[in-house]
Amino acid sequence: MNAGLSRWTISYFAAALAAFLLAQILMVLGFAYPAEPLFAAHTLLVVHLLTIGWLTLLMLGALLQFVPVLTGKGAIGDRAGLIGLVAIGIGLILMLTGFFALGGTVAKIPQAALPIGGGFVLIGLVTIAIPLGRGLAESRPLALPARFVAVGLSFLVLTACLGLSFGVILAWPERFPSADWLARGLPLHFASGLVGWFTLTAMGVTYRLLSMFMLSPQDDTRLGNVILALAAAALGLIWLSAVLAGPPEQAITRAGSLVLVLALALYLADMVRIFARRRRPVLELNSRAGAAALLCLALFLPAFTYLTLVGRLGAFAGPIGYLFFFGWLSGLGLSQLYKIVPFLTWLERYGPRLGKEPVPRVQDLISETRAAPWFALYFLAVLFGTIAGFLNRPLLWRGAIFVHLVASLFIVRELWRARSARPAAASAAAGAASSTGQSPASSGETAGHWKGTPA
Repeated sequence: MNAGLSRWTISYFAAALAAFLLAQILMVLGFAYPAEPLFAAHTLLVVHLLTIGWLTLLMLGALLQFVPVLTGKGAIGDRAGLIGLVAIGIGLILMLTGFFALGGTVAKIPQAALPIGGGFVLIGLVTIAIPLGRGLAESRPLALPARFVAVGLSFLVLTACLGLSFGVILAWPERFPSADWLARGLPLHFASGLVGWFTLTAMGVTYRLLSMFMLSPQDDTRLGNVILALAAAALGLIWLSAVLAGPPEQAITRAGSLVLVLALALYLADMVRIFARRRRPVLELNSRAGAAALLCLALFLPAFTYLTLVGRLGAFAGPIGYLFFFGWLSGLGLSQLYKIVPFLTWLERYGPRLGKEPVPRVQDLISETRAAPWFALYFLAVLFGTIAGFLNRPLLWRGAIFVHLVASLFIVRELWRARSARPAAASAAAGAASSTGQSPASSGETAGHWKGTPA
């Protein structure tokens, strides 16, 4: 029954959540932006704790389970999952110590820890990306969500290679005096990571998960294909601008940004279509929280477009990036974890007993009434923090971060409760479902969806 389950997915989730909480604590304590400059060494430390420790580990852990779902194969990369997690963990710790040295916090730490850590991270990422990529390659032609994931994995490796080159330059500036490459490469690093890896992968995951959890049809992929093509074109224009200089560079960068806005706007329109065509009249909390994350993306787009057109994006990069990262990407991650963790727990614990004895429902592992206020508080705090950032009120902004740190802690507690819950079979309906061999999950999805076997 559990042959299709990834052995290390939950471990990735646990490490990711620990990094997410730690990063928020450092921001509240004034260790990074908004208390320090956006490109200060301590801010970069927290940024990489969020990007590598939180979102990358979260997405890789999900993909170890998600790619078999997309491809219809069994679990893949079991040994690679462990090696990758250890290598990324070691590399991230070394990178963080390297940023400490770069900021002068601890003088005895050699700055070489930064590129060495980046090398470990790259090794870990490649170790996981290879079996994931092989699984996708063996399942061609790829479905729409799988195509988004495949492109996202390519940008993951590219982003890590760019980051490693920056680490070498920062650690040994006298040997590699490449200030021009830093100036040109940093926008590519941001675009490849935030858009190419995080956003495209999140798009692919939402196309599959939201449709599955809301029982929405997935028969029309035409708009999704256009969105993927536009996003790839936008990233291509941004990369092209890096090899140019002067006015053409600025014009091409602005054009790439506007094409990206169009792709994201079409994606939001497609998500509205999926929500409108759902067969579930009452949305579960993970879908409602996912809608809140999409709303944050919808708020980001007009602000980003306006700042790009008037040439003020650099002045407000902090608050606009904060809304994108904490509202859209992190909010989406937390919302889907609230469904994925109890579902995987149910499959591990009760899947083998299905049809043999009464088993509880997936919904019996969680309490939406108890968790919903914390998701609401999280998103409200992010919106308040964004407004404080635009108004240049750093103390109010840090107060907002403290509020969504508290909300995050309680959401993590709910995930822990779901993981450790052992309810009895809650109803006669659950027993009846088990006796007929049907999944008792209240949302109607079958165990086969998440194991990568035919439903």
